[in-house]
Amino acid sequence: MPHPLPAEAAPRLPQLDALRGLAALYVVVYHVMAMPDPHLPVPTWAVPAIAMGGSGVVLFFVMSAFSLCLTWPRHAASGAALRSFYLSRVFRIAPLLLALLAVMVLRDQLREPTRYGAQEIAWNASMLFGLSPQWQAGIVMGSWTIGVEMLFYAVFPLLALYARRLPAQLALLAASYALALWAAGAAPPALAFLGNGYGLLTQMPIFVLGCVLFGAWRRLRELAAAPRRALGLGALACGAAGLAAIPYGVLPTGAWASGWHLSALAYGLILLGLLLAGEGVAVRVLVNRATCFLGAISYSLYLVHPFVVSRLYGVFARLYAALPDGVAYAACLVVSLALAIPAAWLTYRFVEQPGIRWGRRAFERARTPRPVAGEAA
Repeated sequence: MPHPLPAEAAPRLPQLDALRGLAALYVVVYHVMAMPDPHLPVPTWAVPAIAMGGSGVVLFFVMSAFSLCLTWPRHAASGAALRSFYLSRVFRIAPLLLALLAVMVLRDQLREPTRYGAQEIAWNASMLFGLSPQWQAGIVMGSWTIGVEMLFYAVFPLLALYARRLPAQLALLAASYALALWAAGAAPPALAFLGNGYGLLTQMPIFVLGCVLFGAWRRLRELAAAPRRALGLGALACGAAGLAAIPYGVLPTGAWASGWHLSALAYGLILLGLLLAGEGVAVRVLVNRATCFLGAISYSLYLVHPFVVSRLYGVFARLYAALPDGVAYAACLVVSLALAIPAAWLTYRFVEQPGIRWGRRAFERARTPRPVAGEAA
């Protein structure tokens, strides 16, 4: 008889939900400006901050690795760690992505000429298109991140098994960063796609940083309440200051440090700060019922909002014809969110949640031993 599934290895952290919601919201802020062609005009002073909204993906990557480290003990205790891990990941990611992929393909293949070939569709349906130099951007807008995530999921159990301690994680972070620099500037042509913006090697230091943050949090949470809170507030302030400075060029960047990777450090400090700071006004501004709700639907909001925004270009044009640029952009953002959030909740409720339940049932069926013929008799 199989052992019952263990309880969650760690309590659910509302800080993670809140930051997921804020990351998805920041991506929407960026896409409302950047998806129309030409881009929507906004006040000059706001352009850098809005344009950095794409880095919300960086926060997703950092928290993804942190969350995987947090939940790995549950998979390990199940008696079939790899099966539990991969089933949970596939059934968490695949249903929504494949549903939206089907919508895109059915819509665009009815046009003449047809837009996608069988090979491109097959790569996207496999969710391994991060390994394809030609198709790694993905058909569904923003799904390049899924291609990268799936490749990281493939190697994460090795990290969980052999880089469990903080020193090993720090060494791996340094190695992954060196590999990212090599991939960006010295990789042979056949591997150059792994070092571009969609490439796994470019993003790997960000994922490993999430593992390092998890190791640091496990150590620092043992501190006494007062120094832990002071350290958390300090990390939160440094992360927020760094995040504000990066888009305006205050921090130096170059071949050794891109704004993309610097933003990972800033987001990581914010995450660690929220986890250590405990209760307080600074924490409640970011971690509250609204942001946690957005966090629950963040995956849907991230993938669904481009469908909504792309249908609102006519509304955007009328708003800009009637209002000053800054006010018009704010109105466009409000309209987009007013439609995208309910749409995301619907896909979360009727696509994501059933997929998660299917994954649990699939694991239970796989764990249940089947009686042999003699036993059945």
